Formats: sequence, structure tokens, C-alpha cells
Amino acid sequence: MTAASAAASRIPVLAAASFATATQSFVFAALLSELAADLDVPVSQAGQLATAFALTFGLSAPLVAALLGRFERRTVMVGSLLVLAAVNLLIVLVSSFPALLGLRAAAGIAAGGVIPAATAAAFALAAPERRGQAVAIVIGGTTAAFLLGIPLGAVVGQVFGWRGCFAFAAAIAICAATAIRLLVPRVPGDRGGVAGGMAALRIPGVAPSLALNFVTFTAVFAVAAYIGPVSNRISGLTGSGVGAMQALVGVAALAGLPIGARLADRAGRAALLLPAGVLAANLLYTVLLAGMADGSGLALPLQAVAVLVSAGCLFAQSPVVASRLAMLAPEARGFVMACNASSIFLGQAGGAAAGGLGIAMLGLAGAGVAGAVAAVPAVLLARHLMRRAPS
Repeated sequence: MTAASAAASRIPVLAAASFATATQSFVFAALLSELAADLDVPVSQAGQLATAFALTFGLSAPLVAALLGRFERRTVMVGSLLVLAAVNLLIVLVSSFPALLGLRAAAGIAAGGVIPAATAAAFALAAPERRGQAVAIVIGGTTAAFLLGIPLGAVVGQVFGWRGCFAFAAAIAICAATAIRLLVPRVPGDRGGVAGGMAALRIPGVAPSLALNFVTFTAVFAVAAYIGPVSNRISGLTGSGVGAMQALVGVAALAGLPIGARLADRAGRAALLLPAGVLAANLLYTVLLAGMADGSGLALPLQAVAVLVSAGCLFAQSPVVASRLAMLAPEARGFVMACNASSIFLGQAGGAAAGGLGIAMLGLAGAGVAGAVAAVPAVLLARHLMRRAPS
């Protein structure tokens, strides 16, 4: 085995970085109602814990990438994961909502050193013809989080309370840091700095691709951030039942990611049509949350369809956008990967905020409405990019 192939064989270990980050992002979602009751805040306000993490990540990730981009990527990932673990352990100890909100914001800043470095490292370690697959593997850590990490966190939360969810997330981050330190080779950082990164944002196709990620994730997470109360309203699920519904996100991603990886390596345009599937899924959510299927026996399977379509389309699109960005800006890959992650997490923050606003105005059905409204510009942007993408 050559040195290059040996390094490439370590790419799957990098999925541990996104697994740990995605697990702690929404590990508490199934216990959202219990957390809100314990801290004496409305569910819509408790849902902003997702907003706090995602918003600070989205705003700080490019700055963190600019500050840490010159450093060796393995060191950046390990250090950031350990900080993330420490923050989650502190969350276990707090008893006020403002303190919890502040620690979630701190976790968002720490996560800014994890996912962009992991994605850039995977792209650097892979052979040119397999870079789409490498990026998909890292994103696959998020798939595993929804399939295993977040549902297991829900089970832990049922046994130990919502604080146990965050202790579980800390343990996962420590394990991921250990695996990356022991198994992943050193990967040099970027040399372009902030100036090179800002120049990369002016490359044709970069900004619209980032915008597409933002609005698509906003559309999905307007509902996903409230999966606990949404599932309870539609199908009566609670606790581990909600965890099982969350696991369907992983099932959908298992199907969507390989498709997206193949499209990325072949410069396919079909994935740019995927926001239309997100729009259809959110319209279905709206109908279900309005009670159209109550008492019919169809509520549970229809919710499962909505979850599968929404998540499948989202995860199929992700490696296409990430690979295209990395190819468009090779001299500032770490920076554009940070901007890519920023657009994703800002989309999550926007989704949680939009879903909360929709719930406050229209009840739980407002989450579906907010997601559908956000999906419309995603569809329009995708059509715009499709006309300019190589066939």
C-alpha cells in the first residue's frame, strides 16, 4: 500500500468529527418538552438552544477558520473536540436557561474548528476522482449521528434526564478526539489567509452555492428542530419513539449520500433539483400538523415519508455543494469549507428561529408553513445553479 492510499484509508475516521458535532447539536431534541418544563420556559423558547449553537457556529466558523487555517488540521480537530466536550460537561451542571443558552453558544464556537477542518482534510487526503466520496464520508458522520448518536442520546435522556443527553455528547466528543489523534495523519493547513478566503467568495458560483445550502437547511430544520413536539402532535410519539423517528433521518441519509457522492464526482446537475423534494415534504408536514390525518391511521406512516423525503434530499445535495465549493476555490479550501459549514449551521439556526416564530403565530402547524416558505427560494436558487452547472 502506498503512502497516499494509506492516508486515504484513514478518511472514514474523520467522520467521527461530524458524528460528534451533529450528535451534540440535537441530542436534546427528543427531550425538548421535558427540558422546557424543568427550566420553566416555553417549548418555542427552549428550541432556541438549537438556534444559539447554530447561529454562533455560523457566524464564527469563517473567523475561526481564518485564525486556525494555517495550523495542522489534525491538531485543530482534536483541540476543538476536547473544548466541545468540556462545554457539554459544563451544561450538565447549570440550572438556569440563560446559562445554558450561553454555553450552547460557546459550543457553537468550538465546533467551528471541527467540521471545516475534517472536510478539508478529507478532500486533501483523497484521490482526485474520489473527492466527492471523501466529502460524503465526512458528512456521513452526521448521518450516523441521526441514525445512532441522537437516538441513543434520547434513550440516555429517558434514563438520566435531559442533562444525561449532554453528558453523552461530551463522551462522544472525547472518543472522536482520541480516534482522530491516533489514526488520522497530519494534514497541512491553508496558506491563503483571510485575503485569499475573501477572494474565493468572489469566484462565480461560490456565493450562490452557499446561499443554496443556507435556505435548504433552513427549510428542513424549521421542522427538525421541533421533532419532539411535532412527532407527539402528529403520531403521539414521545421519548424513544421520537428517537426512532430521528433515526429515519439516518436511514434517508444512507440512501441520499451515496447518490450525492456519485453526482459530485461526475459533476451531475440532478442533485440541484432536490430542494423541490424538501418543499413537498414540508407541505406534507403542514397538512399533518393541521390534523388532516388525525384518527386515520395514516399519520405515522405519512410522517415517516416526510422525514425520509426531506432528509434524503438534503443529504444527497450536501456532498454535491461541498465538492463543488472545494473545486472552485482550491487555494482557500479550508476557508470555503468553513463558509460551507457556516451556511449549513446558519440554515439550522434560521430554521429553528423560523419554526419557533411559526409555532408562536400558528401553533405547531406553523413549523411546516415556515419550512415550506423557506424551501421556495431554495428551489429557485437550485434552478439558477443548474443552468450554469456542467452536465
